[in-house]
Amino acid sequence: MNNPKVLDRAEGAMFGSALGDAIGIYTEFMTAKEAVEVYGSSSPEFTLVPPETPYHNDSHRCRFESRAWTDDTDHAILIVLSYLRLRKLSPTDFAVRLHSWCAQRLRVLDRLPMGLGSTSQESPLDFTLSTAYYYWDENCQRLAAANGSLMRTTPIGVICIPKTEEQTFKTAIIMGYVTHADPRCALSVAIVAGLIRALCLDEISDVTQIRDLIERAWGYVQRTLPEDQLALLERDEFEKHAYTDDLDSLVLCDRSMGYVYTKHYHNVYKCLGSSLWCLRRLLTRQDTFCSAMTTLVMYGGDADTNGAVAGALMGALCGYECLPKEWRDGMRHADWYREKGRALCVVAGISEGVYDSESDQDTLIDGGKGVLTEEEMKKREMRVIEKMSLAEKELREVAEVKRGKETR
Repeated sequence: MNNPKVLDRAEGAMFGSALGDAIGIYTEFMTAKEAVEVYGSSSPEFTLVPPETPYHNDSHRCRFESRAWTDDTDHAILIVLSYLRLRKLSPTDFAVRLHSWCAQRLRVLDRLPMGLGSTSQESPLDFTLSTAYYYWDENCQRLAAANGSLMRTTPIGVICIPKTEEQTFKTAIIMGYVTHADPRCALSVAIVAGLIRALCLDEISDVTQIRDLIERAWGYVQRTLPEDQLALLERDEFEKHAYTDDLDSLVLCDRSMGYVYTKHYHNVYKCLGSSLWCLRRLLTRQDTFCSAMTTLVMYGGDADTNGAVAGALMGALCGYECLPKEWRDGMRHADWYREKGRALCVVAGISEGVYDSESDQDTLIDGGKGVLTEEEMKKREMRVIEKMSLAEKELREVAEVKRGKETR
């Protein structure tokens, strides 16, 4: 293939997702009101280029590296490393790597995980489609439809660029089943992977084409999923989220944050819907990548995941070269991440080049760095706990000073 425009858009999807994740952590779990109070504006000018915009120092954000992505991109990286090692997508190998990540973190970059959802922690190691379905059906009572499979879908869309649309839908759903067998998750990952592929191939130039692809994904899921699951897709709720023109209507910050759907909330569709909103705003030139992303994350809620998915779609549309430099050029681990993205494009047949899977130690499950001992892990966890305690102490002191001023 080796089309420069396709390559730029593929890299834009990968980087855009990581950047949305990195910007989203600024407001994750905040309300929109809290986000404005903390950052002083409804549209602050975040920057990752040093001196970067500092995080609000609370017990959540103090655990994260500055200028870096969160667990969302870590999980996408696990798929990339697995694919580079095996030169194919393997749900089983990804499941093994995910379990290793839960215990050892992302060893290749020596990162700690902060914010892992319970669905990912409890996914079956002996992966098969039947075990994934059983876990969702019996353990989760068909209610757990967290957005963890959606946040890691970006590399699948890129890998599937040379494949057909239906092959892309199928591949995304199978890889999503490792942790998320819910049909709402299946539909969501099919849509996002399909859009990333189509955007990279320059097959989408207007909003109608976005809608057409969404409806083709809906039709594919209707044809291929078990009949007893189809009612759970809830067409009315899907349309309300996927086709909204108003982010307010999605209620992005509520008590079901981190879930695509629960009995009373539809957060998988929230993540999908907010990402599609950003894509349409960029496509119709009502927003830039930066302005759409900033608007989205300032709603708070599950901002890093919403940002990761929205960033992938917008990045696939605008390409790497058009990503905001104040974010792109300051992201931590950017050179390493770009190198792996380029290797992925070589293995997928999107670009020319040579990549030796066997000699790349980064793709080993331990990242070529060995396994941490239990004592080493405990020391790391204690350092994190200490940082959290200090952040909470500072917040209490600030609150006490504020109360003192108000009572004078």
